[in-house]
Amino acid sequence: MNSKYPNEVTVSNRTVVRIILLTIATFLAIRFTSNVANVLVLIFVAFFLALALNPAVGWIARKLQLKSRAAATGIAYLLVLIVLGAFLAYVVPPLVRQTVDFVADAPQTIDNLENDGGVVSDFIQRYNLSEQLDGFTANLQERTKDLQKPIVASAGRVGSAMLSILTVLVLTFMMLVEGPVWIARYWKLQPSKRREHHKQLAAKMYRVVTGFVNGQLLLALIAASFAFIVLLIASTLLEVSVNAVALAGILIFTGLIPMIGNTIGGIIVTLACLFVSAPLALIMAVFFVLYQQIENISLQPYIQAKYNELSPLLVFVAALLGIGFGGLLGGLIAIPAAGCAKILLEDYLERREAN
Repeated sequence: MNSKYPNEVTVSNRTVVRIILLTIATFLAIRFTSNVANVLVLIFVAFFLALALNPAVGWIARKLQLKSRAAATGIAYLLVLIVLGAFLAYVVPPLVRQTVDFVADAPQTIDNLENDGGVVSDFIQRYNLSEQLDGFTANLQERTKDLQKPIVASAGRVGSAMLSILTVLVLTFMMLVEGPVWIARYWKLQPSKRREHHKQLAAKMYRVVTGFVNGQLLLALIAASFAFIVLLIASTLLEVSVNAVALAGILIFTGLIPMIGNTIGGIIVTLACLFVSAPLALIMAVFFVLYQQIENISLQPYIQAKYNELSPLLVFVAALLGIGFGGLLGGLIAIPAAGCAKILLEDYLERREAN
């Protein structure tokens, strides 16, 4: 029987039920993802760290002829903790002392600037900045006279951050220990005719991730080395004492973040130098601005392009998109993710052309 309306679309009850169920399932999936977003981020970070640390664990196992992967992972973890502990013990106390001394000496320093009769004093007098500087000094002393209060107030956030770090470390350890077993089980479930091909793709993507880590570590070491040399020369010429090794160590850790890591480290180092000498801080600020520009247009793209088989342009674009989309975490994984996507796309195009 023909419908009275020729353009009428008939939807069965089953289709309506399916649409309702799909909508409900989508809503629940979105709610579930939003509720466990922080947990998923921790798992992903642990997975990335496990991939990055796996070569070191394998190297330790081979050199020490260890049959237990857990033992090799434990040794790698112990070495990392020793390095981090020694670095923090070497860096944190001097920075705290310099900060306290800077705050304590701030009133006298500002008073000297106002009355020394130099260029700075003339500038302050010309623009009537004495009241603003006095207010700044009083406010600084008021905010820093009792440092225990803000520490206690932020104890909850510090505890939460420490718990997140501990969770990532435990997850990474378990992934490193159990990873080969789970991977072997996964390959057994794959169809035999495609298994070797998938293994080759996985090996290529694994090399991209480890190559990214090696490349970023190399960039961090280069930046820290140049900063160390500049710090030594500048502090010697200005006849001031500065912990150049500790400040260079900070750059090694922050330099692991693509594109903006050295900027973050440069800000920290410049502020630390400001506690010692304003001219030294100015010299380091100029150095970091110039070095960051040189690295972003030369070292960063070309080194990562070499390790990830990407063009310098793609490396630069991937890092910018990653930072814009996911902040520091997005910037950290953008380049290896782009390298893995390139491998999958090339494989797809090759198979399509072959068929």
